[in-house]
Amino acid sequence: MQAEPYRKYAGLILIMGTFAALWGACEIDHGLKPIQTKITGRILFQNPPPPYAAETRVVATRRFPPENLTSDVLFSDKLSFRRNLPAGAIDTVHYEIVAETGEYPAVGVLWRRSGEEWNITNILGIYTDPLQFAPKPVIIDEQHPVVEHVDILADWELAYRDAFVEGNIYFVGKWPENTEILALGMFPIIPENQIEFLTIKALDITIPLFRSEPYHYRTPVASGTYKFIAVFWKGKGSAIFDIKAIGFHACPTASMKPREVRVASGETVTGVDIVVDFSTLPGGVRYNKQGGPCPAGHRQ
Repeated sequence: MQAEPYRKYAGLILIMGTFAALWGACEIDHGLKPIQTKITGRILFQNPPPPYAAETRVVATRRFPPENLTSDVLFSDKLSFRRNLPAGAIDTVHYEIVAETGEYPAVGVLWRRSGEEWNITNILGIYTDPLQFAPKPVIIDEQHPVVEHVDILADWELAYRDAFVEGNIYFVGKWPENTEILALGMFPIIPENQIEFLTIKALDITIPLFRSEPYHYRTPVASGTYKFIAVFWKGKGSAIFDIKAIGFHACPTASMKPREVRVASGETVTGVDIVVDFSTLPGGVRYNKQGGPCPAGHRQ
C-alpha cells in the first residue's frame, strides 16, 4: 500500500522528467556558437622566394582597388612557405580568412619585404577565372557562410623587384560606365599581337577608377629594360584578349612611338608619364611597333 502514492504521481514525475530532459537539450542548443563566416582555400606557390621576402599573407579587399590597407583589406594569418623550393615544384599551403558577410571584389596573395611595410603593389597572385585578367569576387552570405576552394596560384618570380618606376597617369575623355579595371603593364618587348602581351614583366592593378585628376604611381620592378610601358583597360565581363591599351609612355617628339625605359638595380626612374585616352576605345590606342631610340627634332 505504501507504493500507492508513488503510482498516483508517476505520470507527473514522467512529465517533469521529460521536461527536464528537453530543457537540458535546449540549454545545449543555446550553447552552440554561430557558424563563423570565412573564406578558405589553397595557395599554390611556385618558384623559390627571394631572400629578402619576410612574410606573405592572403588578403580580401572590401573595395577594389583598395585605398587603405587598414580599412579596405582583411589579412589572413602568416602563411608558411618553403624557402628552398626546387625548380618546377609547387608548395601548397592552406589558408582561411575570417570575414563578415558581404562581397569581396578581390582576394589575392601579398608579400612583404624585410624591414618594410605592406604594399598593395606586392602581389604574387589573385583569385580569378582561367584566361581572365580581373579578380573574381567572393560573396559570403547566409547560404554560403563559408566560401571554400578560393585557390590562388602565387608566383614568387613576381617578388624579384630591385628597382622602381614612377610617374603620372593623365586621364582624357569620359570614363566608360562598364570600366572594371585599369592596369599598368611593363614589357621587355613592344608587343605586336595578343600572345606577346603575355611577356609582361611587371603589373600594377591599383590605379583608382573614375577620377579626373592625375594619378601618381610608383611601381616596383625588376631591373632591366622596358620597351613598352602602357595602361590597359578592361570592361566588365570581357575576356583577357579583349583588354585594350589606351595609353603608353611615348617619345616626346613622336607621340606614336613607345619610349624605352632602362632601370638599374636600386634605381628609381621618374617621369615615366602616360596619357590615358578613353576616346581610343573600343579599339585601343595605336602605336608604332618598331623599337629603337626616340627620334629628335620633329613631332608627329
